[in-house]
Parts: sequence; C-alpha cells; structure tokens
Amino acid sequence: MTTTSSNLYVLLLGKFMSLFASSLFTFVAGLTVLTTSGSGLQFALVLLAGTVPRVLLSPFAGAFADKLDRKRVIITMESVNALLFLAAGIASLVWTFGVPAFLIITCLLSVVSTFLSVTLSSSIPLLFDEDGLQRANSLIQSTISISSISTPLLAGALFTLLPVSAFLFSSSLLFVIAAFLASRLHFKTYDHVPTEQSTWNEVQSGFHYLKRQRVLWTLTLLAALLNFFFVAAEVLFPIAALQEVGVSPLQFGFLESMFAVGFLVASLAHALPVFQIKHRLATTRTALIIISCLFIGPAVPLYFDFSVTPAIVFFAGFALLSGFFIIRVNIPIQLYLQTNTEPSYLGRVIGVLESLAMGITPFGFIVFGLLSEWMPVASLYTICMLCLLTITLFAMYRIRHDIAAEKSKCVSESRKCVNTKRHRTFFSSMSFLLMEGRVSLTRTVRVG
Repeated sequence: MTTTSSNLYVLLLGKFMSLFASSLFTFVAGLTVLTTSGSGLQFALVLLAGTVPRVLLSPFAGAFADKLDRKRVIITMESVNALLFLAAGIASLVWTFGVPAFLIITCLLSVVSTFLSVTLSSSIPLLFDEDGLQRANSLIQSTISISSISTPLLAGALFTLLPVSAFLFSSSLLFVIAAFLASRLHFKTYDHVPTEQSTWNEVQSGFHYLKRQRVLWTLTLLAALLNFFFVAAEVLFPIAALQEVGVSPLQFGFLESMFAVGFLVASLAHALPVFQIKHRLATTRTALIIISCLFIGPAVPLYFDFSVTPAIVFFAGFALLSGFFIIRVNIPIQLYLQTNTEPSYLGRVIGVLESLAMGITPFGFIVFGLLSEWMPVASLYTICMLCLLTITLFAMYRIRHDIAAEKSKCVSESRKCVNTKRHRTFFSSMSFLLMEGRVSLTRTVRVG
C-alpha cells in the first residue's frame, strides 16, 4: 500500500471518529437542554457556545498550524478532547449536569476542535499528491455527510436508554482512537522558514497574504456574503415547510435528511474519475449560478399553493440538488485554495477564511429571524435569490481573466500531455524495432 493510500484510509477513519464523537455530544447536549429546561433561548445559547469560539479563534489556530508541527498539533488536540470528555464523564457520575455544565463543555470542545479542524484542513496538501487531492477532499466530505446522518439516528435511539455519562465516555474513547490514527499519518516535507513574530503578527501576515491573492480574496469575501444568505435557508425553510405548507415534524425530518443525502451523493460522485474537475474556477462559477437560481425553490410551492404531498416532493428535490451543488462549489474552492497557497501560509489563510465566512452567520440569523416576521417567506426567498445571483455574477466578473487563464493553462497542459504520450509511444516503438528488427519505421511512426 502506498503512503498516499495509507494516509487516505487513516485520515478518513480518524476524521469519522472525531466527528462522530463531537456530534454525539452536541446532539445529546442540545436534546438534554431542550427536554429538561424547555427553553429555546438556553438551547440557542448552547449552539452559540459552539460557534463563537470558532469565529474568534480560527485565525489564531491557523497561525499555530503554520508555526508548529502539524502532526503533533493534531495528535495533541485529539488527546485533549479525549481528556476533556473523560473528565466530564467522571464529573457526571458525581453531579447532575445542568445548562451551565453543557455550556462550558461545548465551549471547550469548540476551542479545541477549532485548532484541530484548521490544522487538519491545512495538512491535506501535505498528505496527498495534487492528483489525489480531489478524491481525498470528496471522501472527506462523504465522511462528514455519513457522520451527520448516522449520529442523530444513533444518539436519538439511545438517548432515553443511556445516561449522559455513557455518551461522554464513548466520545472520550472515540477521540483516543482518533489520536492513535493521527499518529499513523505520514506528512510530506516542505520549506518552512522559522519566524520570531508574535502570534498576532502571524495572524496579520496571513490576512495580508490573503488580501494580496486577488482570486483567493475574492472567493473569501464571496464565501462570507454567500453564508449570510445561506443562513436564510436555515431560518426560512422550517417556516415554509412547517407553517406555510403544513408538513408534519416527521416529514420535515425527512426533508432535512435530504440535504445530507445530497451532500453524500455529491461527495461520493466527485471521488470518481468521471467527475474530475479540470477547470476549478469555471466549475465554481457554474455551480454558484445554479445554486443561486435554485435558492428560490422553496418559494415555488408557496407561490402556486401546492398541497402537502406535491410540496414534499418538490422540497425533497430542492434539498437533494442543493446538497449536490454545495459540494460542487466546495470541492473546487478547496482544491484551488490548497494548490495556490504557499504551504507555510495555508493554516493562516484557512483560519482567516473560516473566521470571515462564519463570523457573519450570527448576524444573518438575527436579520432573517426578524424579517420573517415582517415579510412573506416567499418574498424573502425571491430577494435572497436575486442578491445571491448578483453577488455571484459580480465576483465572477472580477476574476474573469483568471478563469480564462486557468482554462488556457489546462488546454496547454493537455496538449503537452498528448505530445509527451506520443513521444513515449514513439520511443517505446523504436525500442521494439531495435529489439525485434521486424517492424518497418513507417509502421512504427504510425503507431505513435
């Protein structure tokens, strides 16, 4: 087994263990708070405790990822998570956990997971060759989708049967396995220049580096603005389905799962050669335009007054297509970022990008939560679709020359590969001619 193949299997299994452990606790914490307190505000506080540290600390996590040994950081963070849940599990045997305890654990988990996630994301180009990056990114997305589907099902089934301590100890064990698997990863070496800069200066240098890269900076701002409007879907889709159309909670759960199914199908498909992405920026542009147009989908049953069954079918199709094309956007952006950023800056760039992209989402929840009480949901979907399409077209126009240059580069590389293949075939045929002495030169050249 090659090092790349070994890294892929180890990374996917370790990623699944880590995600499953985090998701297991997050699901149980949210469900426990809702069932014991019945307060939507307290539930929102738990969600906020998992989001705010990630927004604030991602740039610093990127700076540490670039400054320290990435493999050691990953192993350390997985181990710290294991110790956190082990301590929490022991404490849960002595005290009954309330909302404050879940807030503290969620916040600490978010802090550690931020450093782990940014470091791991910036390590992918050091674990795989460029030819294998798309397959690796696609399968990682598949792992995330499988975890998001399986964790709620298992945790929901066991929630009433097991105490909280059982979930905490289980998460601790899963993090231990993830730490062991991380120790089996083999990293490529790269030129790393030691620096005496402070962490804050490192963060600033990563931000300035990102601003100098016109395409990456445009994609970063685009991601932030798109996330603001994608938040609308999280706020408006339940209102459209449950209140406007009248689907049942069970039917709504099915519709929500269709997004994850779309993610999974797209991730697995992009791991196949037939979905190999040659023009990353052009693919991003096309997928973003399609997503922008799809965004109005949930408004269609409202405009045309669909009954419940046709609306469910329409919503399910919308969810599947949305999940597919979100992955179709994410993978080429990841590939472009990983292959066009210096390895010594990759952690800081990913950290800054993640912070900017996620930092606007709390504001989006507030804005669209208020607007949903003042305006019809269908009108809000229409406005969001027009804004998404306008922003996408403007951003893609700004990098139109880079899109054209990327296509030209791919064409020239393809021609070079064809010519190289012909030369190789010619020389291999010539070798056959010299060894056998029975084939004419004319026939040999024709074979080439």
